[in-house]
Amino acid sequence: MISVIMGVYNAEKTVLRAAESILAEQEELELILIDDASTDGTPDVLGALKERDARVLLLRNDQNRGLAYSLNAGLHVARGEFIARMDADDFSHAGRLAAQKKFLEENPSYAFVGSAANLAEQGKIYGRRSFPAAPDEKELIRRCPFIHPSLMFRAEALKRVGGYRDAKFTCRCEDYDLYFRLYKQKLIGYNIRDALIDYEEKRGDASKHTAKTRLNEFKVRVKGSLSLGKPLGALIAFRCLLLMVMPKKMYIKLKNKKAEKVADADNQV
Repeated sequence: MISVIMGVYNAEKTVLRAAESILAEQEELELILIDDASTDGTPDVLGALKERDARVLLLRNDQNRGLAYSLNAGLHVARGEFIARMDADDFSHAGRLAAQKKFLEENPSYAFVGSAANLAEQGKIYGRRSFPAAPDEKELIRRCPFIHPSLMFRAEALKRVGGYRDAKFTCRCEDYDLYFRLYKQKLIGYNIRDALIDYEEKRGDASKHTAKTRLNEFKVRVKGSLSLGKPLGALIAFRCLLLMVMPKKMYIKLKNKKAEKVADADNQV
């Protein structure tokens, strides 16, 4: 069985589409939705979905606790041999879960697998994001080389590292912190070249370009790099502090140029 875990917060307009894209799969699965104390109409949407599909398991936090806490709550009740991630505003392509399950079954040396993603704004695709197929530790200390909601893990791998680290310094970086801890245990990941999800992100989005988020990323990078015995990664991490003082317009311009380079590289494959 595949357990799909999705943290949900104030997503009444998007969560149904995201959930139905998972439930359309032919694989044996359960969809675990964790409502992080939403204040809009999300509880009603989730409740109605649960009523009509027995594969849906609905959890609700007593107060807003963040993504790491919510995902760990889902992991605690998950029954699947494989654990897939999904966000409440993204769209999972038909056959995604089957392709990832097949990959893990045929490649026992990998603990988790992600994919490329189409970039979308309000459901309309405008670009593509991808990372190297088999990121090594050198790649990991340079950047976060996986798209979190595209991932499928072996449940045993997540259990071995204790799931997500729910701490102040991992907020909005809980996935990056997880990858460092997995790699420390030699539990490595792979990226399927095909785009298996549509990833919702506004054009020129700079929501992570905040002092708090960059400081958290700096701490995660330093801690993770040193845990792998890669002091160079700790030095590279200082780039996060430089980004804290970079004007937002300049950051967006550099980010768009980077996206264009990725697109050009994809077109040459």
